[in-house]
Amino acid sequence: MSQVALVTGASSGVGEALAPRLAAAGWRVYGLSRRSVELTGVTSLPADISDAEAVSRAVRELVEREGRLDAVFHCAGVGGAGAVETMPTERAKQVMETNFWGSWNLCQATLPHLRQSPRGRLLLVSSIAGHMGIPFRSAYCASKAAVIALSDSLRLELQGSSVQVSCVSPGDIATNSIATQYRQPASELDPLYRERYRRADDAMAQNVDHGMTAAHVADRMITIAVRDSLAPHYVIGEPLQKISTIARRILPASAWEWVLGRYYS
Repeated sequence: MSQVALVTGASSGVGEALAPRLAAAGWRVYGLSRRSVELTGVTSLPADISDAEAVSRAVRELVEREGRLDAVFHCAGVGGAGAVETMPTERAKQVMETNFWGSWNLCQATLPHLRQSPRGRLLLVSSIAGHMGIPFRSAYCASKAAVIALSDSLRLELQGSSVQVSCVSPGDIATNSIATQYRQPASELDPLYRERYRRADDAMAQNVDHGMTAAHVADRMITIAVRDSLAPHYVIGEPLQKISTIARRILPASAWEWVLGRYYS
């Protein structure tokens, strides 16, 4: 019997690349996103991940059709840039609503069904930015750090069940995310921040332009999902990006702050 998978964020980026790849590999795939998608072999489930009721309805519809749910690949997420002092709070809340509370909504809606599968898999996508604080990306970093903590907690809570949970932290991915996310205009910032903000924002845009392809991350996620045993965390990216998550843990705090400050200066 074909495995049934739900992929969130299926209208763009990693989710858009992942869903049809799973279908081509023989999975029965449902793509959840705010707008309908037309992807080969993928059934569209329109829903906003930050709307708990909409997510629950979409998952119920999936289970009513298929009678089961075996894997969830949570790729939906948004970014945002601005200084903590001046970034509109509503903008910061939107980042947290999508990235953290969206993950929460998805877990509550899907875990009862995943636990009925003999081989349940839940892959939550965080980010390398969730392992550290990046200047002028505080809301995004905080939301992705929360996803990592959520994943760690779930692994412990689900011991004794058939569900395996893992958190995937990609580095920079070449998508249109920078162009579509909220970026506070530099003119709104105090002069203390303005020039450093411009440099950090330009560096981030350049890193994304030269990042991995969404297809590469999607292929890695499929490889992870079919393993018999999932590790707590997987970091996907260039060697320097992978090393950064280790350096953050082992370097003295002041040394790490200096390194990161130099990188974004």
